[in-house]
Order: sequence, then C-alpha cells, then structure tokens
Amino acid sequence: MEQISSKFSQPSRQSRVAIAIILIKFIRFTIRTFWPIALSIFIGRKSGSSFQDIIGYVALGLAAFNLIGSVLTYFRFYFHIEDGAFVIDKGVLKRSKTNIPFERIQTINLQQNIVHQIFGVVSLEIDTAGAKKSEMTIDALKKEDAEALRQYILEEKDQLSEVAATPDFTEQAVQESFEEDVILKLDIGDLIKIGVSQNHLRSMAILFAFVFSTLNEVTDSVSDMVEEQLSGYQEAILSNGWVVFAGSVVIVGIISFIYSLVNTVLKNFDLKLTTRKGGLRVIRGLLNKEEISINKSKVQNISWSDNPLRRAFKMYTIQIEQASSAQADQLKSKIKIPGSYMQQVRQVLEVVFPKEFIAEGEKHKVSILLKYRIFVFSGMLPALVATSVAFYLLGNNGLWFLVWIPIIWLTTSLYYKKRSFELNDEMLTNNRGTFGNYHEIFQLYKVQAVSIKQSWYQRRKNLASVVFHTAAGSLRIPFIPLQQAEELENFVLYKVETDRRKWM
Repeated sequence: MEQISSKFSQPSRQSRVAIAIILIKFIRFTIRTFWPIALSIFIGRKSGSSFQDIIGYVALGLAAFNLIGSVLTYFRFYFHIEDGAFVIDKGVLKRSKTNIPFERIQTINLQQNIVHQIFGVVSLEIDTAGAKKSEMTIDALKKEDAEALRQYILEEKDQLSEVAATPDFTEQAVQESFEEDVILKLDIGDLIKIGVSQNHLRSMAILFAFVFSTLNEVTDSVSDMVEEQLSGYQEAILSNGWVVFAGSVVIVGIISFIYSLVNTVLKNFDLKLTTRKGGLRVIRGLLNKEEISINKSKVQNISWSDNPLRRAFKMYTIQIEQASSAQADQLKSKIKIPGSYMQQVRQVLEVVFPKEFIAEGEKHKVSILLKYRIFVFSGMLPALVATSVAFYLLGNNGLWFLVWIPIIWLTTSLYYKKRSFELNDEMLTNNRGTFGNYHEIFQLYKVQAVSIKQSWYQRRKNLASVVFHTAAGSLRIPFIPLQQAEELENFVLYKVETDRRKWM
C-alpha cells in the first residue's frame, strides 16, 4: 500500500485513452444537441435559403470550440492523494480543486465500456453520501491502478474508523476486512431463466406503439398498392384484418421476448455478488462492465420479489436501496440483482442486517375494508359503467364487460391475503403482491420520519395509513386501526430517538 501512496502522492494525469473517451462524449453531446440544426440546414438548402448557411457556420464554430475545450480538459485534469484525502484539480478557463477526506467517501465504483475494455482501462467513480451524482470521476485509469487505489482508500477509511473505535486495532484486521466471498454468481443458464421470466409487456407496448404508428402513417400508400397490384384480392385481405392483427401480436411478442433475453444477458453477464466486512460488491456486464460497491451502513431497505414464471424457477429479484438524495443517480441508490435463490437472499440479509433479528416477527394483517374498497372502486363501479355504455351501443354483447367483476374480486382477494407486515424490536417487514410476492425489510433506527394519514373514509371507520420516510424513499402500511397506527408510530420514533448507532 505504501507503493500506491507514493505513486499517487504527486499530481497525475489520466491514461491517454481518456482523450478517446472525452472525444466520444463530445460526439454524443454534439449529435444530441445539434441534430435539429443539421436537419434545418438540410431542409434550408433544398429550399435555397442562404440564412441556413449562416446557422451552419455558427454551429460548426461552436462545435469546434467545444471540441478544443474537451481535449484541453484532459491536459488540465490532475488527481492525487494528500493528507488522507483524494484531490482532483481540473478546469480550462476556470480552475477548481476538490478535496474529499477518505472518511467521507462512501463507495468507489468501476465501469468499463467497450473502449475501456479494448485498452484495459476503467472509469473510476467516487461517491459521497447524499451526492446527486458521483462526486469525482476519472474517465480512464489502468485497471490494476484503479483497483489498487480503491483498495488503498477504503482500507485507510476503515482503519481510521476502526482506530477511533478500538485503540488496539491492527493491520491484520484491515486485511481481514477486505477478504471477499462470492455469495452469488449467475451463469448462462440462470440468465436464460431470468430473461424468460422477465415482464415482457413493457417491451411489447413500446413495439406495438412503434408498429401501429408506422402503419398509420403508411395506410394510404398501402391501400393504393393493394388497389393497384392486388385489386382482385383486396376485399378478402381487408375483411381478414383480425388475421393481420393476430400476426402482429405474435411477431411483436417474439421480438419482445428476444429483446428482453438479449438485454438481460448483456447487462448481467457473469454477474457476481461478493461480500466483505464493509458490505457488498456487484460485478456484471459484457459490453459495459460495472463494479458497484454497496456500503452496508448506507443500506436503507432490501426487497425481494417473484412472479409466477420466476417462482417456477424458485428465483427472486433482489433490490438493495441505499441512502441518496431525491434525484440521485439510480446506479448508486438502487442496485437490482435480477435473479437469486432463497438461500442467497438470506445471505444478503445476514450481511447487511443483524442475523438475530432477520427471523419473522409478529405478523399483522391490514383491515379487510381495504379489500372491499379496492374491489368497489377498481372493479364493480368501472364494470357497471362500462357495461351500461356498451349495452346501449352493442346490445347484449355489452354484457361481456361484467366479466371484469369476478376478475377484480379474484385479484383483490389474492392481494389482501398477502398484504401484511411483521415487526420485531429491530426491523419491520412489509409484505404485498397479487400474482407474485413482494417483501421489503428495513431497520427501525434508520427511519427519518413517520406520518399517519387518514382519508375521509378512513376517519369514518377509525382507520389510518402509516408512512415511513427513509433516506431511500417511503414505505406505506395502509388501512390499519388508528390506535395500532399511533402505537406503531410511537414505537418506531422511540427506537429512532434512543438508538445511538450511526449509519451516515
């Protein structure tokens, strides 16, 4: 570690590959910013407008100025380690110097896109608590240097905190804290299961919107072609429009399935979840590799869920939510592991939370009035209104809308059966789901605020909903007796006020 300290004690530049990374960023920014101007110039030339030439020259001048500035940022960017802090000095016309003490650093993440992988470099991102984006980013650094630098900073950070807590802290304890164990690894078979069990409806909706908007634009041309070339078959083709629709559904479904499968494999290729004393680390990706560190003290809640297909494979999706600002980068605030088994879910929980409190607590159900209210407003009333309108327009065929009533009754019954929460002295688990199962768990002492809310209907029935506000978002327990809600609020606030542990 002394070698790393001495190597980065003097201001250093990034790898020269950073120039290529900067240029790629510049090209992306230019295309995203100036494509409307380029389109305007093209149309203007077609119409013979000279004003478009002036716009073009101005745009080229701005692009050239930005290009020169982008390249100069490489030569004016330096970083080094100084007195237990990481320092970056950068800027072309306006210089800035950022100094972050090691103890403020929460996580250090590494990323590799295709260019990074070709040249054996990585992008290093340093994150501090609550920052909207990464506090510091080095676009290109040799992989071995980046990994050694990360380990050095985190070891120094841990040593500072441990020395403050235990005076007899030793170097051996530091090394032991960085020993990593693999608790989860996804192979190709697991990724295929995950891809097959993904929710394909979103992809289908996007593709349907594209296909049918395109068909809508070319409807006239298609009609003319049919009339000219296939006039003898026009009536038969148009009268079987449902066949075309069914075929489109099948094709879009197949494309959506392939897209979800390929995207899952590319994003989560060779995914590994490792654990060490300070928390967890996720490594994944084929074309764009990323390493995300998870500081267990920052974790606010952990959720695991399934759906009917994923349940057939006995797999769960894990989501780990960390403390962050309201507009924080999703990369560092919510980490999703798309596939795991129950044993691995338990291992993750045991790394982050005290083992003795992970066992199930006392289970509480919500009021059955929630089930009836959802059924009335989401099932019965919409079905009766739709049936009345359809009956007026379609006659007896409109009565088919009444089928919606038993469907909603079934789904609300399944939802109510799973809607509950479990409580012990340390943690609260929130359970819900309809066809799938969703569980989320958090530690009481990390709650920032508790609020009790009542609608006019809840006030009449002496019910309330409790909302727990954490640094990663809010969690709601709806429709419980008002007295129970107040007792729950008082209990959680007591735990928050009397607990002396620090998590930020």
